[in-house]
Amino acid sequence: MEVPGIRFAHREVKMNKILTGILARRAILAFTLLTITASIAAAQIKISGDGKCGKPDQQQSIDVGDRAGHALVLLKLSCTWTTPLEMEGLKSKDNTATITSDVSGEKGQDRGYVVITMDNGDKAFLRFTGSVTTAKNATSTGEGTWSYAGGTGKLKGLTGKGTYKSTGNADGAQEHVEGEYTLPPPAPKTKK
Repeated sequence: MEVPGIRFAHREVKMNKILTGILARRAILAFTLLTITASIAAAQIKISGDGKCGKPDQQQSIDVGDRAGHALVLLKLSCTWTTPLEMEGLKSKDNTATITSDVSGEKGQDRGYVVITMDNGDKAFLRFTGSVTTAKNATSTGEGTWSYAGGTGKLKGLTGKGTYKSTGNADGAQEHVEGEYTLPPPAPKTKK
């Protein structure tokens, strides 16, 4: 024999579980959309700048020996920003680039790392890859891509990417960089 009140209560409990599940899924969806929106709101900020580098501070070239003009080159350059990058109210002051280049004749494939020092002493770290062409008169042109690999101080957690173009001669090089960056949102302040 069925007791109508118990059966009705069972349906009510079952309906509450279904509604709770639907509401929980909607809350998760809303949180996910809010997180995505916040990520988009912390969108990448566009940057550009120009730099000038002198002759290499250090340079080593090793002939590979498999064909004429094929060498591996290691360079370290010090550069200053003629038009600084601006991030979080800071301006880039100078940078050091460490580059490896696989050179074959007039063409080279570059890879390297750059440490940018900002006007307050914070640092940004990036890595790059690109190509360079050097003419017989020692003038060169290059281009490639770069990505941030972190930073210190206000630039901690720095991410982003961009492109560069360079021209140079025996006395040094000029570079133009552009791209975008993102920093993580500030951590919430804890109560004392």
